[in-house]
Amino acid sequence: MADGTERLQDAFRKVTDDTLALTESMTSWLTGLAAGAVQDVASNMTDPVGRSLRVRELLDSALEEIRADFEAMPEASFTIDSAPLEDAYRRRAAGTADDADRRLVERFEEALSVKAKHGAEYYAGPGDVKVGSTPRELILRTEDGITLHRFEPGPGAGPRVGEPVLIVYSVINRSYILDLTEDCSLVRHLLDRGLDVYLVEWRRAVQGDHETTLDGFIDPGIHACVDAIRARTGHDRVALFGHCIGGTFAALYAAKHPERVARLLSLTAPFTAPRRGLVAAMTDRELLPLDTLMDGLGMMPAKLIRHTFMGVKPYYEILKWKMFVENLGDDAMMARFAAIDTWANDNVDVPAEVFRSFIRMVFHDDAFLAGTVELGGEPLDLARIACPVLNVAGSGDWIVPPDSARALGAVVGGPYRYEEVPGGHLALILDPRLRERWDDVAGFLAGA
Repeated sequence: MADGTERLQDAFRKVTDDTLALTESMTSWLTGLAAGAVQDVASNMTDPVGRSLRVRELLDSALEEIRADFEAMPEASFTIDSAPLEDAYRRRAAGTADDADRRLVERFEEALSVKAKHGAEYYAGPGDVKVGSTPRELILRTEDGITLHRFEPGPGAGPRVGEPVLIVYSVINRSYILDLTEDCSLVRHLLDRGLDVYLVEWRRAVQGDHETTLDGFIDPGIHACVDAIRARTGHDRVALFGHCIGGTFAALYAAKHPERVARLLSLTAPFTAPRRGLVAAMTDRELLPLDTLMDGLGMMPAKLIRHTFMGVKPYYEILKWKMFVENLGDDAMMARFAAIDTWANDNVDVPAEVFRSFIRMVFHDDAFLAGTVELGGEPLDLARIACPVLNVAGSGDWIVPPDSARALGAVVGGPYRYEEVPGGHLALILDPRLRERWDDVAGFLAGA
């Protein structure tokens, strides 16, 4: 069995070495681009000197972010303790394995089988893990394929409070991260606090579809859902809860139809390009070939987004691998790991014109801060958002950094509150240490 153990250790080393090599390759590329290849980008600019300096600054800031990540990680971050798994293999070979040993080996080998079949990013096979724990009812399906669902209150639901809540989720992942499992469901928490909770789901992208637009997602899309809720409940207004890009969409709707919105909760949503870092570089107009991608691909493919995020910070995949191997014997941890992994890989293709308009509006034209937002070809004044607004960002969120989220406060016209929670893009949703903040969210949405 010694040879088998050595092969196992070699496999761990290969995962680590390959990922670190990818990180080194990426940082070398960024360094080279910052040092010289910026000139190629600059040749097509109206202000080549100024823009080339800006691009170089962006790439330098991306490298700084990577270096800061490494400096914040303990030395043991890339060392995987495989001893319990190796011991389980030894005992299995000797015929002395117990149930715990067999569980470790089976989980490990099942994950390797899934990876071989579906790709290195997978630990659980698509459809193998139950997610989305709360029953829901289909309320509306629009002609454009947008659907509205109502979550069914459970036996623990409190007396009904406040206006109905409409969750406006992002377009690049599935909404069930808000209702992941029975013991990790922000949706269930809102229901238990007496809120009547609805969810808008976007239509699936079709390659080459250039008819589906961001404008259509907002009005008639969200607008049709709000009208259906009003007709069903008798309430004149709804509370909007927008997450990530859904928060951007919710703010647009609140400005378009302020008379229909009682309050707006925006969670880790972008409203301007971050000034520094990887996302700033990835979305910069000189570095992102937006029109080429959208015209050539006919949509933004889900896996292109997923693999881009993996590629720019591949070392996070090592940390994920380490967490998996070192917790194989923890049933609760493995159940949670599998659910989150399932969501992370359940990606959504985005309609070409929705993605193009979003990137231009937020990252290229800075339309929110410039006051140049348009919807349906008409100017949209964000100061029309007169309802109370709660804007929540993650202090360590590199996907939507705080400066990208905070910009909403500069344009709304009503009572505004900004809060930062510790952690990253999904911290408020997934971190058990922040569960007490769920009551704050529920209270705001209820108008308390």
